[in-house]
Amino acid sequence: MELSKYIKSTSVELQRSQIHFASYNPRRISDESKKTLKKGIKKFGLAGGIIVNKRTNYTIVSGHQRISVLDDLQKYDDETKENDYKIRVDLVDIDEKSEKELNILTNNPNAMGEWDLESLAALIPDIDYKDAGLTEADLSMIGCDYLFKTEEENDLNNALDDLMQDSLELHDKEVQARKEERQSQQREQIQKAQEIAKSEQADYDARVQHMKDVKAQVREKASEKAADMDAYVMLSFDTFKAKAAFMQRFGYNEYDKFIKGEVFSDQVERID
Repeated sequence: MELSKYIKSTSVELQRSQIHFASYNPRRISDESKKTLKKGIKKFGLAGGIIVNKRTNYTIVSGHQRISVLDDLQKYDDETKENDYKIRVDLVDIDEKSEKELNILTNNPNAMGEWDLESLAALIPDIDYKDAGLTEADLSMIGCDYLFKTEEENDLNNALDDLMQDSLELHDKEVQARKEERQSQQREQIQKAQEIAKSEQADYDARVQHMKDVKAQVREKASEKAADMDAYVMLSFDTFKAKAAFMQRFGYNEYDKFIKGEVFSDQVERID
């Protein structure tokens, strides 16, 4: 069977020192996201092709962040070429204009699918969501109940359930024992046993209610923590120039990505 006519690349092995980053690459990655990517590569290896353009002296078209992580893992020095290593890439041969278009296309959300949140939520119990690069904020967005997903919270929840189960089993045994005892006692002793049972039942109910109160407090704190994750708002401008003017107006660096809400609130008059 012939290879599809739409396969325009060739899989080849190159030395890391042969390829170089595209100076125009518009994609950036935060330190936290890079840590997540590094963790994924260390666990699963480099999954997915690195695209390199032969015609522009082996410029990386797609895969800058993955190569950057590999450089860290291999301790590769781009200046001295120390610790050079071999890598498999998808090699294309296109002009510079097409190269830039492909660079944008391979990273453009408009050319990618979107999550089916219901299907994604169904996968969460079967995986380690952190190894998949998801955060608790992501789980909140897709509607997963993660309030007891941390080990500490999960252990506490299980411990409380165990205590309640032990109390229930103990209670059942005590009730049965009292029934057998009452059957062998005189009428006067039956009344006394009932009073003891009532006192013990009240104590048991108090213990169960206490454990329920503790669980409710844990859930409330976890809910407050989840709510705090939504304590942000985003501003959008039509152009960078408009954004820069806004930032300069209030004394911020035009390249800043985040503004502390409380600080900004003190700078503007409240509009009722």
